[in-house]
Amino acid sequence: MRAVVWNMLGQPSTNSQRPRAWSISLICPSSCRLFNGFESNTAAPPCRAIGYHKGHRPADRGGKKNVCELFAVNAARPMRANAYLEEFFSHSHKHKDGWGITWRKSCTNTSAPAQTLPIPEDLGDDSDVFLYREPIAAWRSAAMGEFCAHEIDSCRLEAHIRLSTCGNTVHENCHPFYATDISGREWTLIHNGILFNEGLLATYDRREAGQTDSERALLFLIDVVNEAAMRSGGDLGFDTRFQALSEAIAQISNLNRLNLIIDDGEYTYVHTNTNVDTLHFRQLSADAIVFSTTPLGDEAEAPQWRPVPKNRLIAYKEGRLVRTSTPHGYVFCEAILDLRRKFGDDWAKVLN
Repeated sequence: MRAVVWNMLGQPSTNSQRPRAWSISLICPSSCRLFNGFESNTAAPPCRAIGYHKGHRPADRGGKKNVCELFAVNAARPMRANAYLEEFFSHSHKHKDGWGITWRKSCTNTSAPAQTLPIPEDLGDDSDVFLYREPIAAWRSAAMGEFCAHEIDSCRLEAHIRLSTCGNTVHENCHPFYATDISGREWTLIHNGILFNEGLLATYDRREAGQTDSERALLFLIDVVNEAAMRSGGDLGFDTRFQALSEAIAQISNLNRLNLIIDDGEYTYVHTNTNVDTLHFRQLSADAIVFSTTPLGDEAEAPQWRPVPKNRLIAYKEGRLVRTSTPHGYVFCEAILDLRRKFGDDWAKVLN
Protein backbone atom coordinates (compact mmCIF):
# COMPACT_ATOMS: atom_id res chain seq x y z
CA MET A 1 0.00 0.00 0.00
CA ARG A 2 1.10 3.53 -0.74
CA ALA A 3 2.17 5.55 2.30
CA VAL A 4 1.14 9.14 2.77
CA VAL A 5 2.68 11.60 5.23
CA TRP A 6 0.07 13.97 6.64
CA ASN A 7 1.08 17.31 8.07
CA MET A 8 -0.52 19.30 10.90
CA LEU A 9 -3.20 20.64 8.53
CA GLY A 10 -4.25 17.15 7.53
CA GLN A 11 -2.72 17.58 4.05
CA PRO A 12 -0.27 15.24 2.31
CA SER A 13 3.36 16.41 2.51
CA THR A 14 6.00 16.04 -0.17
CA ASN A 15 9.69 15.62 0.69
CA SER A 16 10.05 19.39 0.48
CA GLN A 17 7.11 19.89 2.82
CA ARG A 18 8.11 17.74 5.76
CA PRO A 19 6.38 18.55 9.05
CA ARG A 20 8.39 20.84 11.29
CA ALA A 21 10.12 19.56 14.40
CA TRP A 22 7.31 20.64 16.72
CA SER A 23 4.66 18.60 14.93
CA ILE A 24 3.50 15.03 15.02
CA SER A 25 2.61 13.22 11.83
CA LEU A 26 1.08 9.85 11.13
CA ILE A 27 2.57 7.75 8.36
CA CYS A 28 -0.35 5.61 7.31
CA PRO A 29 -1.47 3.40 4.48
CA SER A 30 -3.42 5.60 2.09
CA SER A 31 -6.64 4.05 3.37
CA CYS A 32 -5.88 4.46 7.09
CA ARG A 33 -8.77 5.96 9.05
CA LEU A 34 -6.65 7.82 11.64
CA PHE A 35 -5.09 11.00 10.31
CA ASN A 36 -3.21 13.36 12.62
CA GLY A 37 -5.30 12.28 15.58
CA PHE A 38 -8.63 12.80 13.79
CA GLU A 39 -10.92 10.06 12.55
CA SER A 40 -11.61 9.97 8.84
CA ASN A 41 -14.62 8.23 7.33
CA THR A 42 -12.53 5.59 5.59
CA ALA A 43 -12.21 2.26 7.35
CA ALA A 44 -8.70 0.82 7.24
CA PRO A 45 -6.09 -1.16 9.14
CA PRO A 46 -4.21 0.54 12.01
CA CYS A 47 -1.79 3.34 11.20
CA ARG A 48 1.92 3.27 11.49
CA ALA A 49 2.83 6.44 13.29
CA ILE A 50 5.76 8.69 13.92
CA GLY A 51 5.66 11.42 16.50
CA TYR A 52 8.15 13.94 17.68
CA HIS A 53 8.04 17.11 19.68
CA LYS A 54 10.63 19.78 20.26
CA GLY A 55 11.68 19.40 23.89
CA HIS A 56 10.26 17.00 26.52
CA ARG A 57 11.18 13.93 24.48
CA PRO A 58 9.86 10.89 26.32
CA ALA A 59 12.40 8.39 27.60
CA ASP A 60 11.98 4.74 26.68
CA ARG A 61 11.60 2.23 29.47
CA GLY A 62 12.14 -1.13 27.88
CA GLY A 63 9.24 -1.47 25.50
CA LYS A 64 6.34 -1.72 27.95
CA LYS A 65 3.02 -1.09 26.26
CA ASN A 66 1.55 0.77 29.21
CA VAL A 67 3.84 3.47 30.53
CA CYS A 68 2.03 3.52 33.91
CA GLU A 69 -0.87 1.62 35.46
CA LEU A 70 -4.00 3.04 37.06
CA PHE A 71 -6.55 1.67 39.52
CA ALA A 72 -9.60 3.36 41.04
CA VAL A 73 -12.75 2.66 43.04
CA ASN A 74 -16.05 4.54 42.93
CA ALA A 75 -18.86 3.19 45.10
CA ALA A 76 -21.83 4.24 47.20
CA ARG A 77 -20.47 2.46 50.28
CA PRO A 78 -16.94 1.44 51.29
CA MET A 79 -15.87 -1.76 49.53
CA ARG A 80 -12.92 -4.02 50.33
CA ALA A 81 -10.08 -3.14 47.94
CA ASN A 82 -7.23 -5.29 49.28
CA ALA A 83 -7.29 -8.15 46.77
CA TYR A 84 -7.30 -5.80 43.80
CA LEU A 85 -4.63 -3.57 45.34
CA GLU A 86 -2.29 -6.47 46.08
CA GLU A 87 -2.54 -7.74 42.51
CA PHE A 88 -2.24 -4.24 41.08
CA PHE A 89 0.89 -3.41 43.09
CA SER A 90 2.45 -6.76 42.13
CA HIS A 91 2.85 -5.27 38.64
CA SER A 92 5.42 -2.87 40.10
CA HIS A 93 8.23 -5.32 39.31
CA LYS A 94 7.97 -3.79 35.83
CA HIS A 95 6.48 -0.42 36.76
CA LYS A 96 9.25 0.43 39.17
CA ASP A 97 9.63 4.23 39.14
CA GLY A 98 7.30 5.04 42.02
CA TRP A 99 3.84 4.41 43.39
CA GLY A 100 1.07 6.18 45.22
CA ILE A 101 -2.36 5.79 46.74
CA THR A 102 -5.09 8.23 47.74
CA TRP A 103 -8.54 7.96 49.25
CA ARG A 104 -11.20 10.17 50.76
CA LYS A 105 -11.09 9.95 54.53
CA SER A 106 -14.83 10.54 54.88
CA CYS A 107 -15.68 7.29 53.10
CA THR A 108 -12.72 5.02 53.86
CA ASN A 109 -12.25 2.63 56.75
CA THR A 110 -9.07 0.72 57.55
CA SER A 111 -8.42 -1.88 60.22
CA ALA A 112 -4.98 -0.40 60.85
CA PRO A 113 -4.59 1.80 63.93
CA ALA A 114 -3.97 5.35 62.74
CA GLN A 115 -0.54 5.45 64.36
CA THR A 116 0.64 2.40 62.39
CA LEU A 117 -0.23 3.71 58.93
CA PRO A 118 2.58 5.38 56.97
CA ILE A 119 2.50 9.14 57.48
CA PRO A 120 0.60 10.76 54.58
CA GLU A 121 1.39 14.07 52.95
CA ASP A 122 0.35 17.12 54.94
CA LEU A 123 -2.54 18.65 52.99
CA GLY A 124 -3.92 20.63 55.92
CA ASP A 125 -6.06 19.80 58.92
CA ASP A 126 -9.30 20.28 56.97
CA SER A 127 -8.33 18.06 54.04
CA ASP A 128 -10.48 15.01 53.29
CA VAL A 129 -7.70 13.50 51.16
CA PHE A 130 -5.28 10.84 52.38
CA LEU A 131 -2.31 10.86 49.99
CA TYR A 132 0.83 8.76 50.12
CA ARG A 133 3.52 8.61 47.40
CA GLU A 134 6.94 7.04 47.25
CA PRO A 135 9.63 7.10 44.49
CA ILE A 136 10.52 3.40 44.62
CA ALA A 137 8.95 0.25 43.26
CA ALA A 138 5.86 -0.62 45.30
CA TRP A 139 6.98 -4.22 45.80
CA ARG A 140 10.10 -2.93 47.58
CA SER A 141 8.17 -0.55 49.83
CA ALA A 142 7.61 -1.33 53.50
CA ALA A 143 4.82 1.25 53.46
CA MET A 144 2.94 -0.56 50.71
CA GLY A 145 3.22 -3.77 52.69
CA GLU A 146 1.77 -1.98 55.71
CA PHE A 147 -1.20 -0.73 53.70
CA CYS A 148 -1.99 -4.15 52.27
CA ALA A 149 -1.54 -5.89 55.63
CA HIS A 150 -4.71 -4.20 56.89
CA GLU A 151 -8.24 -4.08 55.56
CA ILE A 152 -8.91 -1.10 53.30
CA ASP A 153 -12.59 -0.40 52.67
CA SER A 154 -13.18 2.65 50.51
CA CYS A 155 -15.76 4.19 48.23
CA ARG A 156 -13.28 6.67 46.67
CA LEU A 157 -9.75 5.43 46.03
CA GLU A 158 -7.04 5.83 43.39
CA ALA A 159 -3.71 4.00 43.05
CA HIS A 160 -0.85 4.35 40.58
CA ILE A 161 2.39 2.59 39.68
CA ARG A 162 4.83 4.58 37.59
CA LEU A 163 6.95 3.71 34.58
CA SER A 164 8.41 7.11 33.81
CA THR A 165 8.45 8.77 30.41
CA CYS A 166 9.70 12.13 31.69
CA GLY A 167 11.04 13.49 34.94
CA ASN A 168 13.32 11.92 37.53
CA THR A 169 12.44 9.16 39.97
CA VAL A 170 11.62 11.50 42.84
CA HIS A 171 8.68 11.97 45.19
CA GLU A 172 7.36 15.05 43.36
CA ASN A 173 6.93 13.07 40.13
CA CYS A 174 4.87 10.26 41.66
CA HIS A 175 1.10 10.02 41.21
CA PRO A 176 -1.58 10.73 42.37
CA PHE A 177 -1.32 14.49 41.97
CA TYR A 178 -3.33 16.85 44.17
CA ALA A 179 -4.69 20.38 43.70
CA THR A 180 -7.54 22.59 44.90
CA ASP A 181 -9.75 24.93 42.91
CA ILE A 182 -10.90 28.43 43.90
CA SER A 183 -13.82 27.01 45.89
CA GLY A 184 -11.51 24.83 47.99
CA ARG A 185 -12.63 21.62 46.28
CA GLU A 186 -9.89 18.98 46.40
CA TRP A 187 -8.90 17.19 43.18
CA THR A 188 -6.69 14.16 42.61
CA LEU A 189 -5.47 12.82 39.27
CA ILE A 190 -3.70 9.73 37.96
CA HIS A 191 -2.50 9.52 34.36
CA ASN A 192 -1.22 6.87 31.99
CA GLY A 193 0.15 8.26 28.75
CA ILE A 194 2.46 10.70 27.05
CA LEU A 195 1.77 14.29 26.08
CA PHE A 196 3.73 14.94 22.89
CA ASN A 197 1.75 18.09 22.08
CA GLU A 198 2.02 20.36 25.14
CA GLY A 199 1.13 23.71 23.59
CA LEU A 200 -1.63 24.38 26.13
CA LEU A 201 0.61 23.32 29.02
CA ALA A 202 3.74 25.21 28.01
CA THR A 203 3.87 27.60 30.98
CA TYR A 204 2.91 25.17 33.73
CA ASP A 205 6.46 23.91 34.20
CA ARG A 206 7.01 27.11 36.19
CA ARG A 207 4.30 26.16 38.67
CA GLU A 208 4.62 22.40 39.05
CA ALA A 209 6.49 20.82 41.93
CA GLY A 210 7.96 18.05 39.76
CA GLN A 211 8.73 17.59 36.07
CA THR A 212 5.82 15.55 34.67
CA ASP A 213 3.32 16.24 31.93
CA SER A 214 0.70 14.67 34.22
CA GLU A 215 1.09 17.35 36.89
CA ARG A 216 1.03 20.06 34.23
CA ALA A 217 -2.22 18.60 32.91
CA LEU A 218 -3.84 18.78 36.36
CA LEU A 219 -2.75 22.40 36.85
CA PHE A 220 -4.20 23.27 33.45
CA LEU A 221 -7.50 21.55 34.22
CA ILE A 222 -7.81 23.35 37.55
CA ASP A 223 -7.27 26.68 35.78
CA VAL A 224 -9.98 25.75 33.28
CA VAL A 225 -12.42 24.89 36.09
CA ASN A 226 -11.61 28.14 37.90
CA GLU A 227 -12.16 30.18 34.76
CA ALA A 228 -15.49 28.44 34.16
CA ALA A 229 -16.54 29.25 37.72
CA MET A 230 -15.70 32.93 37.26
CA ARG A 231 -17.59 33.09 33.97
CA SER A 232 -20.65 31.57 35.63
CA GLY A 233 -20.68 33.93 38.59
CA GLY A 234 -18.89 31.60 40.98
CA ASP A 235 -21.00 28.53 40.20
CA LEU A 236 -18.97 25.33 40.47
CA GLY A 237 -21.81 22.84 40.28
CA PHE A 238 -21.40 19.51 38.55
CA ASP A 239 -22.65 20.76 35.18
CA THR A 240 -20.12 23.59 35.20
CA ARG A 241 -17.27 21.28 36.18
CA PHE A 242 -18.17 18.57 33.71
CA GLN A 243 -18.55 20.92 30.76
CA ALA A 244 -15.26 22.66 31.50
CA LEU A 245 -13.39 19.40 31.97
CA SER A 246 -14.82 17.70 28.89
CA GLU A 247 -13.88 20.60 26.62
CA ALA A 248 -10.39 20.95 28.10
CA ILE A 249 -9.66 17.23 27.97
CA ALA A 250 -10.77 17.10 24.34
CA GLN A 251 -8.29 19.89 23.60
CA ILE A 252 -5.31 18.24 25.25
CA SER A 253 -6.19 14.86 23.69
CA ASN A 254 -5.04 16.19 20.32
CA LEU A 255 -1.92 14.16 19.43
CA ASN A 256 -1.59 12.93 23.03
CA ARG A 257 -2.08 9.62 24.83
CA LEU A 258 -4.47 10.55 27.62
CA ASN A 259 -5.71 7.90 30.00
CA LEU A 260 -6.97 9.83 33.03
CA ILE A 261 -8.84 9.14 36.24
CA ILE A 262 -9.77 12.27 38.19
CA ASP A 263 -11.62 12.59 41.50
CA ASP A 264 -13.16 15.84 42.77
CA GLY A 265 -14.47 14.53 46.08
CA GLU A 266 -17.92 13.91 44.64
CA TYR A 267 -17.47 12.44 41.16
CA THR A 268 -14.92 10.24 39.43
CA TYR A 269 -14.08 11.27 35.85
CA VAL A 270 -12.57 8.77 33.41
CA HIS A 271 -11.07 9.29 29.94
CA THR A 272 -9.11 7.20 27.42
CA ASN A 273 -8.32 7.91 23.76
CA THR A 274 -6.05 5.13 22.53
CA ASN A 275 -6.85 3.08 19.44
CA VAL A 276 -6.43 -0.10 21.51
CA ASP A 277 -7.92 -0.93 24.91
CA THR A 278 -5.73 0.59 27.64
CA LEU A 279 -8.30 1.24 30.39
CA HIS A 280 -10.97 -1.16 31.68
CA PHE A 281 -13.85 -1.19 34.16
CA ARG A 282 -15.80 -3.78 36.09
CA GLN A 283 -19.27 -3.06 37.46
CA LEU A 284 -19.23 -4.97 40.74
CA SER A 285 -22.83 -4.10 41.64
CA ALA A 286 -25.41 -1.46 40.87
CA ASP A 287 -23.54 1.01 43.08
CA ALA A 288 -19.88 -0.06 42.88
CA ILE A 289 -17.41 0.10 40.00
CA VAL A 290 -13.64 -0.35 39.69
CA PHE A 291 -11.24 0.78 36.96
CA SER A 292 -7.86 -0.65 36.00
CA THR A 293 -5.35 -0.38 33.18
CA THR A 294 -5.42 -4.17 32.90
CA PRO A 295 -8.21 -6.48 34.10
CA LEU A 296 -7.59 -7.82 37.60
CA GLY A 297 -8.79 -10.91 39.43
CA ASP A 298 -9.04 -14.57 38.49
CA GLU A 299 -10.16 -16.13 35.21
CA ALA A 300 -13.78 -16.18 36.32
CA GLU A 301 -13.74 -12.39 36.56
CA ALA A 302 -12.12 -11.78 33.17
CA PRO A 303 -15.38 -11.70 31.14
CA GLN A 304 -16.80 -9.10 33.54
CA TRP A 305 -14.16 -6.50 32.62
CA ARG A 306 -14.98 -4.18 29.74
CA PRO A 307 -12.98 -1.51 27.90
CA VAL A 308 -13.80 2.05 28.94
CA PRO A 309 -15.54 3.80 25.99
CA LYS A 310 -13.02 5.92 24.13
CA ASN A 311 -12.67 9.60 23.22
CA ARG A 312 -15.15 11.00 25.73
CA LEU A 313 -15.23 12.08 29.36
CA ILE A 314 -17.35 9.87 31.60
CA ALA A 315 -18.49 10.79 35.12
CA TYR A 316 -19.50 8.37 37.88
CA LYS A 317 -21.03 8.93 41.29
CA GLU A 318 -21.66 6.23 43.90
CA GLY A 319 -20.78 3.55 41.37
CA ARG A 320 -23.27 4.73 38.76
CA LEU A 321 -22.76 6.35 35.38
CA VAL A 322 -23.94 9.96 35.59
CA ARG A 323 -22.91 11.65 32.37
CA THR A 324 -20.95 11.09 29.17
CA SER A 325 -19.62 13.84 26.92
CA THR A 326 -19.97 13.99 23.16
CA PRO A 327 -17.08 11.96 21.67
CA HIS A 328 -14.17 13.97 20.32
CA GLY A 329 -12.13 12.86 17.31
CA TYR A 330 -8.65 12.73 18.81
CA VAL A 331 -7.55 9.10 18.65
CA PHE A 332 -4.00 8.27 19.71
CA CYS A 333 -2.33 5.66 17.52
CA GLU A 334 -0.31 3.28 19.73
CA ALA A 335 2.20 2.71 16.93
CA ILE A 336 3.73 6.06 17.91
CA LEU A 337 5.05 4.40 21.06
CA ASP A 338 6.18 1.31 19.16
CA LEU A 339 8.34 3.39 16.82
CA ARG A 340 9.70 5.44 19.69
CA ARG A 341 10.88 2.24 21.35
CA LYS A 342 12.36 0.98 18.10
CA PHE A 343 14.27 4.12 17.11
CA GLY A 344 15.05 5.59 20.55
CA ASP A 345 16.43 9.12 20.40
CA ASP A 346 16.64 8.87 16.59
CA TRP A 347 12.88 8.47 16.17
CA ALA A 348 12.51 11.78 14.28
CA LYS A 349 15.24 10.83 11.80
CA VAL A 350 13.06 8.24 10.11
CA LEU A 351 11.38 11.10 8.28
CA ASN A 352 14.70 12.30 6.82
